[in-house]
Parts: sequence; C-alpha cells; structure tokens
Amino acid sequence: MSNIELHASPLSPPSQAVHMVLDLLGLDYKYVEATMSTEYLSMSPVLIYNNLVIRESRVAMTYLVSKHMPSMLTYPQHGLYPKISECYQKMMDCVYPVVSGKTSAVPWERKEILKRAMKMINQMTAGGYVLGSRMTIADVDLLATFTTLDFCDFVNLEEYANLKDWAERMKMKIPHYERYCCRGAVALGEFFNDKYKTINV
Repeated sequence: MSNIELHASPLSPPSQAVHMVLDLLGLDYKYVEATMSTEYLSMSPVLIYNNLVIRESRVAMTYLVSKHMPSMLTYPQHGLYPKISECYQKMMDCVYPVVSGKTSAVPWERKEILKRAMKMINQMTAGGYVLGSRMTIADVDLLATFTTLDFCDFVNLEEYANLKDWAERMKMKIPHYERYCCRGAVALGEFFNDKYKTINV
C-alpha cells in the first residue's frame, strides 16, 4: 500500500499541478478524487505523505521534489512563486465568477490585467522553460494554469507564441497529462464556456 495520498478536485489547477509532479517523479500514490463539480473548484489539494499532511499546492510540490528530485527546486530559490501565482490568480479572477454563476461576462479590465501577467510569462519562456533551458516545478505549476486558459475561451492564446511552444513541450514530458491535467481543464472549460458571454467595451 502506498504511503502517499492526494485528495483533490480534478477541476482545480493547483490540484492538477500536484498530480503532475507526483507523476513526473514516478511516485506510487493513492488518488482520492472529489466530485467533478464547480463547488470544488477552489478546493486546495491535500497531500498526505506518511504522517505529514500538506494543504497548500506549492508547499506540497516543493516538499515532493526536495525529497525525490532536488534539481527541480530552482523554483522557490528564484522567487518565482509570486509571478506564477499572480498569473493563476488573475485567471481565476476572470473564470471563477462565471463558473460560480455570479456573472456571465469577464470585464475588460480583468482580461487586460491577466494579459499583462501572461505577457511577462511569455517572455520568461523564450529560453525554452520558465527559468531557461531546464524544467523546474515552476513549469509544472504554470502548465496547470495555461491548460485551463486554453479551454476557457476568452483569451486569444495565439498572441503568446513562446507559451504555446512551451506548453506543447511540457505536455510531452508529463506522464498521464491527458488523464489528470487535461481532463479537469476540459471539464472546467465546458462549465465556463456554457455560461460565458463576450461583452464589447
């Protein structure tokens, strides 16, 4: 029996990111999946490792790679948490009010704030990965956000050529990407697109 458990929602990008790290490291773990419902979109993944319980996705990812692949730990050492987190948060500022039924539109101002964050990340991935020529957990974290954006049809991703190329490269590296990251992003995109209406400002 595995001594690692992940309790998570497939719709949640942070949950998807922890999933991808576990698969990338080739670890044996038990997955306890929450119901595929938007009620669980904001659910934080819970990682149980032996007797340790971690309730924050980036802490969980950092802990896992510190034990099993320290070479990927460049992420926190370069202060990238705020930049990658900002991109995720700006996306959720646009997506969550729609899927939760609070509105059917994404304000122009929120889109522009998200696009500015994406432009910065697009520049960062010009060298192949977020930190240049090798993959770190920053890339895994970002892939979950980018995949969700790809299926929520409100931002033209063709404007971010570096990110598009980077995403295709990352998808080839993550075991079970379609099953654990893409599946949840597709479902969330369907929830979003059913309720979303473009507004012209």
